[in-house]
Amino acid sequence: MAEKVQKWYPGEGKLTIGRAILYVVLVLGLISAAARLFLGLGATTNLNDAFPWGLWVSFDILAGVALAGGGFTMAATIYIFNLKKFEPLLRPAKLSAFMGYLVFVIGLFFDLGQPWRIWHPMVMWNPHSVLFEVSWCVMLYTTVLAIDLFIIGLERYGKESWIKFFRDIYLVLVVAGIMLSTLHQSSLGALFLLMPQKMSDLWATKALGPLFFCSAVIGGMSVITLESLLSSKIYKRKPEIGILSDLGKGLAIALLVYFAMKVTDLYARGATVWVWDWVHFWFFVELFGTVALPALLLSFPEVRKTQKGLYWAAGLAAFGVVLNRFNVSLTSYIGYRQFGYFPSAMEIFVTAALIAMGILIFDLGMRYLPIHRSELGGEH
Repeated sequence: MAEKVQKWYPGEGKLTIGRAILYVVLVLGLISAAARLFLGLGATTNLNDAFPWGLWVSFDILAGVALAGGGFTMAATIYIFNLKKFEPLLRPAKLSAFMGYLVFVIGLFFDLGQPWRIWHPMVMWNPHSVLFEVSWCVMLYTTVLAIDLFIIGLERYGKESWIKFFRDIYLVLVVAGIMLSTLHQSSLGALFLLMPQKMSDLWATKALGPLFFCSAVIGGMSVITLESLLSSKIYKRKPEIGILSDLGKGLAIALLVYFAMKVTDLYARGATVWVWDWVHFWFFVELFGTVALPALLLSFPEVRKTQKGLYWAAGLAAFGVVLNRFNVSLTSYIGYRQFGYFPSAMEIFVTAALIAMGILIFDLGMRYLPIHRSELGGEH
């Protein structure tokens, strides 16, 4: 088996222009990260008493976890709903999910005031804290994803006895992964309900947890579509348009469900929607431009069955998930707080470096691990 997977893609190991740029961004981010650790948050970020959570929480943590939802979404689709036709998308989804959670963990490390205490939830339990539940679920689910990738790595080297051992407990890993993801994806939304009176009523709702979970499903499916199309182009593979078109149907349904949940919640609470100000502008962009519009696009077969159509629809949906996390964590507080926030250069460099790191990890996985079934001679 090992002989079949020694080299899959042309130019394996070469330093291309794209990889060189990513490495430069990574170095700049490491310098900024070192400055943050030595100089502190106050000297290196634009965080303040009104906005103690900024870019690192909104994007690196909240958006990163949501966009990494493809792992549990694909696992549930294949193993619970028994839709085996999506199996070719499972391993890339796991790789991108691991990448997203790694970005989450590292981003959280730099956002903590005292990052060297990041291990405290392991031994200092507070079961009444939402953050305690989130931290444990993230730690355990990241471990599940790491074990998944470890199994794939064993397949490269043909370690049959080890592979059999892990395959015997694989069902436990699948169930654990789906449950843990369901818990912390929704709990990240519930975290903001600790201070709903400081939020715009457009997002301050008890349904924030279920809405976060549903949007994480959307984010995961969107990223799976985008990374499948992009990796097909980069690694000279034929795009699996048939499978992605069927996935587009599921994405359209998820978007419509989310739209219905959001509209129903707003109506039930009597929230003031039709007002023209900066906060409502971003709300309209989120709901109509990144939820309703991609759902409408994906309802047309001629859109779903073309690469360009899938790029646009999935791209809008993924952007919508990111925008939602920014709206919940930043935009919704504009009316309450007297002064604003814009990330510092060092915050941006660290975030850009985390994105570059995630892309490089995905690139390494695609080049050195049997991510696709064809790389195992048809085995799964």
